[in-house]
Amino acid sequence: MTWKANRLALRQGSIFPLCASAVAGVVIMTPILVVFWRSFTSGKLGFTVAINVDNYLRVFADKDIWPMLSNSIIYAGGSALLGTGLGGLLAWIVARTNTPGKALVELMPLYPLLMPPIMKNIAWILLLAPKSGILNGMLEQFLGITYPVFNAFSMAGMIWTFGIACVPLGYLFLLPVFLSFDPSLEESAYIAGSRPVHTMLKITFPLAMPAFISAFVLNFLRALRSFETPVLQGTPGNIKVFVSRVYDSMALEFNTGLATAYSVVLVVMSVLTLYFYVRATRFSERYATITGKGYRVRVIDIGPWKYVTFAAVSLYFLAGIAIPFVVLIVVSIIPYFDYDTFMSFPSHMALNNYRTVLRHASFLNGLRNSVLLSIVIALITVLAGIVMAFTIHRTRAVGTKIFEFIGTLPLAFPPLVLSVGLVIIFVGTPLYNSLWALGLGLFVAYFPYAFRNASGAIVNIHKELDEAAWVHGAKWRHVFFRITLPILKPAVGGALFYIFIEAIRNVDVAVLLTAPGLEYGPVTLFEYFRVGQWAEAAAGGVIYLIILIVAVSVAKFAFKMKFSL
Repeated sequence: MTWKANRLALRQGSIFPLCASAVAGVVIMTPILVVFWRSFTSGKLGFTVAINVDNYLRVFADKDIWPMLSNSIIYAGGSALLGTGLGGLLAWIVARTNTPGKALVELMPLYPLLMPPIMKNIAWILLLAPKSGILNGMLEQFLGITYPVFNAFSMAGMIWTFGIACVPLGYLFLLPVFLSFDPSLEESAYIAGSRPVHTMLKITFPLAMPAFISAFVLNFLRALRSFETPVLQGTPGNIKVFVSRVYDSMALEFNTGLATAYSVVLVVMSVLTLYFYVRATRFSERYATITGKGYRVRVIDIGPWKYVTFAAVSLYFLAGIAIPFVVLIVVSIIPYFDYDTFMSFPSHMALNNYRTVLRHASFLNGLRNSVLLSIVIALITVLAGIVMAFTIHRTRAVGTKIFEFIGTLPLAFPPLVLSVGLVIIFVGTPLYNSLWALGLGLFVAYFPYAFRNASGAIVNIHKELDEAAWVHGAKWRHVFFRITLPILKPAVGGALFYIFIEAIRNVDVAVLLTAPGLEYGPVTLFEYFRVGQWAEAAAGGVIYLIILIVAVSVAKFAFKMKFSL
């Protein structure tokens, strides 16, 4: 049977997708295996001394190991709970209530996706900094409160900043649930005299628990893997987490063995999180409400409370993008940042910061590299993901299921860890500090999203379409380009757009793979802020936000892409 299956695959011309998937698998697995191997070696960057467990002994002998573990869990758990809980509340408001302005309200939770994560960090640092923060300055000026009420460099400040960034994912996961489940249980509660709020807490939200857990786990993993918030807000406040320790081991100590050992601990935490998620959702069928019986989703009339829910959505829109964006614009048009200059900005307005960054070679090179590389990587990653999904689900060659594991594996690895592996691979070669290395890093980090997107779409296409072509002697290229790819056009467009947006905003993959002469836009903004050029960082961030708004507009109107459900 194995020989027949392989011979049939060869006759159908499936050798190309098999080889392409194998190449993609090697590219993905190499940095992952290097990270594990290097964690068992001693020596600085570029040198290997011996195979041993010294790095792990140093990691577990670190006096900060338990504070790092607790800080990582509290930061990730708090951010995920805030983001998923608020996202679920917004989804319920949009899907089940008669909140006014639905056309506007359903898009408000998604607009914050446009702002690069590093710019959100910079904006909230400017707002919440204990000494020079805008909000603390206002409290002192108008209320006479002299002690810092807000502190961006605290655990609460970190959770707030990243938790707000987690809201869109929670909203997108829970909105389809609230739009689709059978309302008969809610109607029974209303008949029994239950009020809307009580029904929401006792029936609606518990029924959405599997989707809530899914969104919570993904947001927890995002926080555990996040780079900007722990480095920009945690490090000044001496709040240590594993990601920042990995970065310090590479960028400051140049100790790849120690960095990879900390990375392996971080990967183990990610895998344990996924294990608990699988255990928690193994009985999710108990929450099923969609059956063969017809029903119609009921919109709840919440009376005067509808204005409160509209205000809640509007407040999130203000906190998620409006206030940070206004702060960045104001800071970008003043000569330097301090509270007095910010508050009197009309008398200090100038475009000098924009002239500075647009004349700065590192910013221009970084902008060009990030735009071009994001487009190329989005195209290559999506195409490779579709080819691998096609190989698994449409060719009959034996052993293709291994690609399912390989294509999903990078999700367990923080992007910074993957870039550590690539640094180790390319150091001392012509590819070190090149666009090739940076492109490979982005490819490996975002491949699972393209692959899972393509797999889900291909599974929905019945095999009879492909089989009819196979029967008539079609080769894989005819089936792939004339049948599968045209049907996948909506999924392809969405994946291209998502990966482009993520890649052009990326810092955690690029931060270790760039250097003077090889700049990447978001990393340039990161360095501006690190050296105290806050106004220039704000100006660069505004330019990036404009580029992303243009990209969204092009995707919406030129390619007819939808951004709501």
